[in-house]
Amino acid sequence: MNTSSNETLPSDETVLLTPEQLARRLNVSRRCLSNWSRDKIIPMVKIGRVCRFDLQKVSAALAQYERAAVTR
Repeated sequence: MNTSSNETLPSDETVLLTPEQLARRLNVSRRCLSNWSRDKIIPMVKIGRVCRFDLQKVSAALAQYERAAVTR
């Protein structure tokens, strides 16, 4: 199996979400997920033409972009 840095193999316990499910959970569009995946902001598993997302890995990837609250 040929994988790139944006593709990972899931473990047996991993629950994978469809793009629609993840978009609904994150309150973003499918286009946004596609862009994030293309830009390697979030990881994706791709098998043939089917894309799936591991919620834990996506959450960890997005946490890197979290900003600290600004206090005044």
